[in-house]
Amino acid sequence: MMHTSVYDKEGHFVTGLEPANFRIHEDGKAQEIAAFAQEDVPLSIGILLDVSGSMRQEIEQVNGAALAFIEASHAEDQVFVIGFSDEVELLQDFTSDIDEVRDSLENTVVAGGTVLYDAIYLGVQKAQSGSRGKKAVVVITDGEDKDSYYKLEELVAKVQEADVQVFCVGFIEEVPTRSLFGRWSNIGAKRVMDAMTRITEETGGKAYFPQRISEIHAIVAEIARELRTQYSIGYISSNSARDGSFRRVRIQLTGTGDRDLRVRHRRGYYAPSGASVAADD
Repeated sequence: MMHTSVYDKEGHFVTGLEPANFRIHEDGKAQEIAAFAQEDVPLSIGILLDVSGSMRQEIEQVNGAALAFIEASHAEDQVFVIGFSDEVELLQDFTSDIDEVRDSLENTVVAGGTVLYDAIYLGVQKAQSGSRGKKAVVVITDGEDKDSYYKLEELVAKVQEADVQVFCVGFIEEVPTRSLFGRWSNIGAKRVMDAMTRITEETGGKAYFPQRISEIHAIVAEIARELRTQYSIGYISSNSARDGSFRRVRIQLTGTGDRDLRVRHRRGYYAPSGASVAADD
């Protein structure tokens, strides 16, 4: 199933479109829509919190925003919470009880470094095991990955394989560093921002890079709105090969008049090997 966001040039999410307004292509070939819906359905969703030492001053506001995000969610959502610093820890397993989530956030211990890639990899893996059909993770961090077991390319392959939307909120401080040749640059900040953007775009999610911690409440509210207003579009691939290949998917809009609308969705999926091929598997 392709969970698809439609928004205008101001970033407002657009509802009320019909199947006839969408065109789907897989590896350049037109596909026929077999299922279509726009409804607020329960999710399996993970909150991934950077609890490294550098987050000490921000953790209270971050926890408050995470709790507000969950309070605005569907009553039947399954939520889990992961904290990550030098290692990744499951702070709260899947639950629909907001009090359990609140307790896990209040008991957060802030210390250590940032194994960002490991946290996203394991968070996506955890979300995959959820019982809800729609799945997502929201990552909140302030730093570049340090000492993760998983490399960026392994993480990209994981998110391409998983039908889990990834949203990242990165408080990335663009502090210039001196190179071996004495030049100053912001290469570290650019590297982590590029990585977050790449990961989220592959999944149909989005990366945010706010300048102030106070912006986080508006950001998580926007993520919550997006997840509640997406179109779910299913099709049966015209390519029946059971080859395990990655299939690139493109969704376009038609018949929307002169409105300047854009779409966001995951960029593709891996066809299974030895099984029938369908985009909503």
